[in-house]
Amino acid sequence: MTSKDLLGTASANAVRQYLRAGQDYGIDPNDALLAAGLPAGIVDNSVSRIDGRGFQTLIRYLIERSRDPLFGLKSSRYVQPGSYSLVGYMAMNCRTAREALHITPVYEAIVGDMGVTKIEKYGPHLAMRWVCQYDDPVVRPHMIDNVLGSWLVFARWLADMQDGKPERVLFERPQPSPLLLSTYEDIFQAPLEFGCERSALIFPEPILDTPLRQPDPALLATLEQQASAVMAELQQRHPIVMQTRSLLRAMMEDGLPRRDKVAAELGMTERTLQRRLDEAGTGYQQLLDDLRREVATEWLRTTQIPINDIAARLGFSEARSFHRRFKAWTGKTPGEYRGK
Repeated sequence: MTSKDLLGTASANAVRQYLRAGQDYGIDPNDALLAAGLPAGIVDNSVSRIDGRGFQTLIRYLIERSRDPLFGLKSSRYVQPGSYSLVGYMAMNCRTAREALHITPVYEAIVGDMGVTKIEKYGPHLAMRWVCQYDDPVVRPHMIDNVLGSWLVFARWLADMQDGKPERVLFERPQPSPLLLSTYEDIFQAPLEFGCERSALIFPEPILDTPLRQPDPALLATLEQQASAVMAELQQRHPIVMQTRSLLRAMMEDGLPRRDKVAAELGMTERTLQRRLDEAGTGYQQLLDDLRREVATEWLRTTQIPINDIAARLGFSEARSFHRRFKAWTGKTPGEYRGK
């Protein structure tokens, strides 16, 4: 299992949204694809999926060439139903926002393995939360901005409510300068919070009963059959290491996951999970330790979660143990790393 494999794959439809945005900065799509080592067939629809590592490299290239700290956010304006592949067309044919929202977490792997969507309670409201799986610290905030912005732009179109807005929007990234902040305000039209534990759109539950513009239940049923077949094929192709890592990354946001729960989510026993990971040249504990390091550095860099809370959420019985482990990982204490 290589590091390339751990980012899975992405639909070429998702890639085209970023390429269209890049063109407005004078970036030629073919030059960008060549620089990222990706096939030019993405542009003419002759390629359906690409590897996730290549997609991350492409986004990094577009960010650097655009020289725009808001490239990811601005690229959300280029979202189309096709950007979400089958999932977007399924959402178009739903009767209500609730029905469309239910589809997203179930079938989002068709769009790609870039992250995991979770629907959670947030006080009296609901949170549509996105857990980014990509690991480039430059790319991650741009991708999160793109996903949250794209969700809102697409939802406004689906419900024919151009003035629709969430209750608030949460970002893991630090608050940008006032000059940049105005673009966030223009797109989201809602209170914004930065340096949060999660990235999410917060909205009142009754809004889920909003009717959508062109429901077609019969076509939706046909599309769901197609989507189920695509999902089955994708799951067969996904290596067990990537499946386990993706699941752990999503579950870790709520505390250290138990091995039996992870195995159950993957539809196997703990013994079978360990055997398959052994065959792939790794182990459950190694994957968990790698992710604890990744999540710890991410939270220290992008949020204001207290260090003791980070230690507890990552399963350390006391803060001193976390400090020692973090220094072994990075050569710095958590406080030094956060203050760098």
